[in-house]
Amino acid sequence: MELAAANALTPTRPTRRAVLRGLVAGGVAVGLGARSPSAAPAAGRDGGWDAFAARVREEFTAMGLVGAAVAVVDGDGVLLSLPLGVRDLESRAPVTPATRFLVASTTKSMTSLLAATYVDRRQLAWDQRAIDAWPGFRAPTDRLTHSLKVRDLLGMATGIDEPPALSGLHEGDPTAPQLLTSLATLPVAARPNTAYLYNNTVYSVGGYLPLLASGVTGDALTGTFATEMRDRVYGPAGMAGARIADDPRGLVTDFMRGTVPDLTGANRPLAYGPVGSYAPAGGTLASLDDMAAYVRLQLRRGVSVDGRRVVSAQNLAECWKPHIPVPVSPEFDPDVTASGYGMGWIRNRFRDGTSLVWHNGGIDGFTSYIGFLPERDLGLVVLNAMNPTPTGPYFYLYVLNLLLSERFGLNRGVPEKAHAAYLAALQGLRDLGSRTAPTDPGATAAFLGHYEGGYRLTRQGLDLSLHLGPRTLPLGVLPDGTYVVTTGLLVGNEVRLTRDADGTPLIEVVGFETVRRTVGLP
Repeated sequence: MELAAANALTPTRPTRRAVLRGLVAGGVAVGLGARSPSAAPAAGRDGGWDAFAARVREEFTAMGLVGAAVAVVDGDGVLLSLPLGVRDLESRAPVTPATRFLVASTTKSMTSLLAATYVDRRQLAWDQRAIDAWPGFRAPTDRLTHSLKVRDLLGMATGIDEPPALSGLHEGDPTAPQLLTSLATLPVAARPNTAYLYNNTVYSVGGYLPLLASGVTGDALTGTFATEMRDRVYGPAGMAGARIADDPRGLVTDFMRGTVPDLTGANRPLAYGPVGSYAPAGGTLASLDDMAAYVRLQLRRGVSVDGRRVVSAQNLAECWKPHIPVPVSPEFDPDVTASGYGMGWIRNRFRDGTSLVWHNGGIDGFTSYIGFLPERDLGLVVLNAMNPTPTGPYFYLYVLNLLLSERFGLNRGVPEKAHAAYLAALQGLRDLGSRTAPTDPGATAAFLGHYEGGYRLTRQGLDLSLHLGPRTLPLGVLPDGTYVVTTGLLVGNEVRLTRDADGTPLIEVVGFETVRRTVGLP
């Protein structure tokens, strides 16, 4: 579901598995021809932002993106508000500062802020054992059940792993009670506080823990969580347009449609992906204005843009404090000397002592980034209606490193590397597309039908498609007989159609899971 928490992208096209798990971090134009609305630069203490806005706008066009929004802020105000492109490919309505984007895993930092408000009121404690906060808590082992603390569940160092398909493809499936129960079934891959393991399931349980400690029942968790986020986080922080939602249609009128490239490199609209009970890990719908206000709250040490104290400075800073090292890449973070995950935030330290507190996010059709430099009183928001793989992170990496290099002399040359990596990723899709052909109806007829996990394999004419909930994954075939997703969430991912020992058809979504057919089509 979520774009993972490491800021180093490998120079080759990342797999979705790698992006989602956090072991990577972080443009040929396709003829959109969209005219971006004018930037609204303001002169801050560091000078005007017109030249920076012009370079960002040029990169947006060079990457052939559909819609994005960028803000630069300090504690006193918004220095730059830059909506770019259009909200969808059909209406061509322009993106505005109020256009809502799915901001995915940046929600984690908001969930930790919600928990911090409970700590402020002494309704919870960071070092309280989870089982003492909620007696129903169960981890995969008795030792973990009786040792994990509140802060551990909001970090990425419990040692608990999760299957790649669980929160990557099936996040819309479990109810909140089922999600809580599933924690005890997850594999343990390391001792606590020894390895960085990005885990949306553990984080979601941690997000629900304050409510469970207050007596909220499992069936009421999702609705109560949305209300608590509205009342304790979004509203007080000045995020008037934010809410928990995985599909904006029918809720707001000014919203972004996510996009993804196909195997020709052309952008295609993408269905909204489900979040469901995983909302604490990535369920926020918000605008550029909302996210700018949120980053300003961080710079103002817990005081909102209208002067309201939302959370104590002490407990807000506790969320920023790194607890487990996060890997970085010398290629994309040459000046970072240390990086670690806190509670919903990653903190990088640069060679000059400057720190960057940040998180990114990715879900079907959307990639997001928020970050701030507390010593410099400067923050950044980048929202992009582009699928996280294979190209989504490169725009925010360009913008972030343009800011770092131009203003502070850090990570020089990385914007150019981000641009080159974007071009390489698109070319990788085109190269794959040049080897992909339509599928053979005769070769696939015996595999059509319903499969475990909610999958369906269908055919309409020459078009073979794999379906999972609202997601459609069209398939083409490679010369060696394997199949490839031609557009959609898993564009470029390999799919294999095989049979088990008793002849039952199997679908392997390579890197995620293998499922058996349950019902064939007549």
